[in-house]
Parts: sequence; C-alpha cells; structure tokens
Amino acid sequence: MQKDMLRLARLLLCLGLIFIMLYATFSAVPSRQIRIAAGPEDGSFYAMALQYKKILEKKSYRVDIVSFQNTDEISAEVADSTKHIDIGFVANDLQGKSQANLISLGEIQLQPIFIFVNRKVETERSILSLADLRGLSLVLPPEKSVTSQTLLSIFAVYGIDQRNTPISFLPLNIGVARLAREEFDGGLFILGAESELMAELGRNKKFVLVELTQQSAIVKKFPFLQKVTLPNGIFDLKEKIPGRDVKLLAANISVVAQKKLPPATTYALLEAMREVHRNSNYVSNADEFPKYRGSAIQTNDLVSDFYRNGTPWIFSTFPIAIASILDAYLAPLLGLWFLLSIYRVFIQFEKIRSLTLFFLAHLLIFWTRWRIRNGRPLSTRVRFLLEKIETAIKREERGLPMLLAEIRHIKQL
Repeated sequence: MQKDMLRLARLLLCLGLIFIMLYATFSAVPSRQIRIAAGPEDGSFYAMALQYKKILEKKSYRVDIVSFQNTDEISAEVADSTKHIDIGFVANDLQGKSQANLISLGEIQLQPIFIFVNRKVETERSILSLADLRGLSLVLPPEKSVTSQTLLSIFAVYGIDQRNTPISFLPLNIGVARLAREEFDGGLFILGAESELMAELGRNKKFVLVELTQQSAIVKKFPFLQKVTLPNGIFDLKEKIPGRDVKLLAANISVVAQKKLPPATTYALLEAMREVHRNSNYVSNADEFPKYRGSAIQTNDLVSDFYRNGTPWIFSTFPIAIASILDAYLAPLLGLWFLLSIYRVFIQFEKIRSLTLFFLAHLLIFWTRWRIRNGRPLSTRVRFLLEKIETAIKREERGLPMLLAEIRHIKQL
C-alpha cells in the first residue's frame, strides 16, 4: 500500500512538472495577431499600415488595420490594453497624454504641413504668415485628428480661432474635394509628401502652395516640427510643379506600441518599419528613417538595441515560436548549466584532492618504513606529518580506511 502511494505521488509530481513545462512553453509563444491603429483609408497612416501588413503577413502574422478619423485619439487607443491594439501612428507631441503603457518604436517620417490657398485670394492679399489666414474660410481634417490638433495649437499663438475665422472640419477626401471646387478660401493638411491628394491640389492651377515666413520661430515653439524642402517639379517635372523649391514645416511622425508587446512581435514590426521607411522620399534622404532618439514617448532597451545591432541572432535564425521560447528561458537555462558546471568542477577537484592525498600518504608511508628499516627512529617532524595526513584522511567523506589503518600501525612502531 505504501509503495502504491509512493508511486502515485511520483506520478502526480511528474505530471505536474510536465504541465508546468507545457504552460511555460506555450505562454512564451506570442500571438500571431497584430492590430494597427491608423487614420482614414485615404490618408498616409493607412497607406503605411497597408505596407506593414504586406510585410508582416509574409512572416505568418495576421494583421488588422483599425481606421480612425480622429487620429489624435490613436495614442490613447494603443495605451488602453482593453482595446487590444498593438501599435499606432502618432505625432511626436504627446505632452499631456497618457504614456504609461506606451513605448516608442521610432520616428518614421516627416509629414509636411501643406497650406493651399485659392489663387484669387492670394492675389488680393499675400499669405506670408499664418496670421494672414485670419478671416479666410478654411477646411481642415476632423477636429480630433493629428492635423487639426497640431494646427489649432499653432493657430492659437496667432490668435486664430473659430470666432474670427470660419473653420470647417471634414473627412480628408471630402475636404480636399470641396476645396478643389473652391468652396473654401484655403485648406491645411498634414500628409506624407508623396500623397496623391496633395499632388492633385499642387497641380490645380486655381491654388497656390504657401511658403510661410517665421518657420524657424515656429519650430522653436513647437519642437516636434521641423523644416523640410519640397523640391522644384516634384509633383510634375514636365510642368515644373511646384515651380521652385518650397520650404515647409513638417510634423515628426512616430510609431508607438503597447509596453507589453512580445519581443518577437516587436522585432517583426521593427523590421517592417525599416523596410518601408529606409528609402528616400520627397523630403527625406535614404536611411534617414526610421530612427530612434529621446522624445516625449518612453524609450525601450530592446528597441534601442535593435537600432544599434539589428535583430538578435535567435530571432533572425529560428522560427518565431522557437525563438520566443529560447528568449524567455535561455537565461535561466544557462544559469542552471553554469551551476551544474561549477558542481562538476567541484567534484573533479574533490577527486584530485583525494588522489593527491592518496599519493602523499603512500609516499610518507614508504619514506617512514625506509627510515625504520635503516634503524632511524621516528622524529618529531615525521610524527607531525603523520598526524596531518591522518587528520586529512579523517575529513574525507568516503575515507581512505586502508591508508588510515596503515598509518595507525606505523605510529605504534
């Protein structure tokens, strides 16, 4: 009965260990589902998300793109773990927004602030400053979009608001279409420089692309903005549109992610970002993006290491599941291996110590017997050495009984 109980206990222990190992293994494997928060389907954020989706699906991920008209809400959506959104596109200015659950995956692009004004209006009054837009009928993307929130904060510096300037907030494609029909005096948009919507407005001879003065001062007050140059003829080389290099302000766009994003998923996203954004575009040089530096968003050691050294060998060599398991448990396994190695070394040292003691004891016995046979009595020094050897043998866990008996016999002579 007792043996049966012991066998049952051993079986339960083995099953428990197997269950723990299986749970630990499966918990280390990340989900293959990635959800990306992007802007409206005709916007730059959505276009970039589609490029990410194409690359990630080749890595066996399932990608859902969640479209937001109010792109200013994207950071909050990603930060809210109950929404299950993994990454999103944001402007670098996240001051005043919850960032506790967010990390930065890097800056990916500069998106110019395009200001198009009806040519008739621009003829009547030169538009050199944002202050010159006061009183004009303007169209902007939805009020809670990154574009509108950014522009409204800059407008406030110039004293422009809806009390003195009629501002309409419309979905991007509708706003651009109505502006093209001359229903507004001007429109302001923050989009990728390659946006076809902006190219269409640029080619529309009814409108002028405005170049602002005071750009350096604006950048000083709004550090998330930078100055860029839209090259002469970039929209249409043959027609030379624009007809000169145009200096524009641009918003720095970043990708933010859930703080608890698994390493394998993080590396897959970073590789997709690098593939999409490393080439040159209308306002940036090749290999200028993506980049990683201190910002208002939390940095992360894993991401920082990727920008310095690339994808770790484990994740670039093994399938996602195996790499994730190795990443999660390699450190403790190496620690255990190190401890076992130390134990084996200790055992070897014990064997060497025993062999050394064995050799010294035999050497001392041989030397002592030789002295006795030659009629030389045991001196104090010899007796001291015999005592030391005897004490050392007593301390041996396994003992050397035959040597010990021999030494005791010699001492009696």
